[in-house]
Amino acid sequence: MAVLALLGGRAWGADADHVILISLDGCRGDMLASMLAQDTSGQLANFRRFVDEGATTFNARTDYANTVTLPNHTSMLTGRPVLQPATQPNTVHHGYTDNGDPRPNVTLHNSGNPNLSYVASVFDVAHDAGLSTALYASKSKFFLYERSYDAAHGAPDTSMPDHGTDKIDRYVNLSPAAMHAALLTEMAANDYAYCFVHYADLDDVGHGAGWGSASWQAALRTVDDYLGDIFLLVTTDAGLTGRTVIVLTSDHGGVGTGHSNAALVENYTIPVLVWGAGVARGADLYALNPSSRQDPGTSRPDYNAPLQPVRNGDTGNLTLRLLGLASVPGSTLNDGQDLLAAFPIPVRSTGWTGVKMRFR
Repeated sequence: MAVLALLGGRAWGADADHVILISLDGCRGDMLASMLAQDTSGQLANFRRFVDEGATTFNARTDYANTVTLPNHTSMLTGRPVLQPATQPNTVHHGYTDNGDPRPNVTLHNSGNPNLSYVASVFDVAHDAGLSTALYASKSKFFLYERSYDAAHGAPDTSMPDHGTDKIDRYVNLSPAAMHAALLTEMAANDYAYCFVHYADLDDVGHGAGWGSASWQAALRTVDDYLGDIFLLVTTDAGLTGRTVIVLTSDHGGVGTGHSNAALVENYTIPVLVWGAGVARGADLYALNPSSRQDPGTSRPDYNAPLQPVRNGDTGNLTLRLLGLASVPGSTLNDGQDLLAAFPIPVRSTGWTGVKMRFR
């Protein structure tokens, strides 16, 4: 098990000072893998960089019961399944199933699981530890998170010093290209410690022209260009270079022009790609985690399977661990932070029997 010593709210030995969690809305994992295999001209060079220099899988899973946008993004940010898994307590799930723009006064806390008075998120953990936070979105419905964690609705910081109830320092909602431009400018100026970024391109085109269409493939190349800009930023900015991890995933795949059927393999198969400080190079996430994760093939394991697949809902607590922070309070997805993005490093024993193990 991991050996973590807490110092001022952060764990000693953390590999990163900055994380960027990217969600590519509608990025189907098997389709991305197939296009990468066929890419001989380098049009997907930045996706390839994740594979060559990071720890990856193209066969991760969405939430078990849900393959639409807001419920799955809420799982990423809170580390909770959408609905109550069979045999598990009624306080496990976040319960937010609406996928439209939130109505006035709606938050995750008053419109999700009625058994929860507050649904904590990665933004609570990072902000209460004194880290700067940002959310860049390209769909207006993501205002749900800005409102849920603003000064009026965020939880008090019970640690010292008190960093307040407003958990998201910067919220931006623009079209994908405009949002991306703002991200590059503002991230360079502020070096946010925790940054969540959402790109709608693949989902927008998928609903119009279909997943795998020529237009969808062109959108994937556009997204690859976005990733190239982010790689350039984090490898040249003095405050970010060598100190940043990028985690990329998706809320769902798609087939035809839809993705709402959670029982379809085309909808629940997504990527999880990790790159950056301390991350294993050229590694498969399942090979790195044989005791805690199992490649599901084409199957759809529920939350009671003895070995879970890698899920998009794991990524929130993964990013917190990379920063040396504890998991989201109340979370159950990767709450033990046992999804590793690097090889375990043995630490020599000093005068006592046994071997300590430290994990990145």
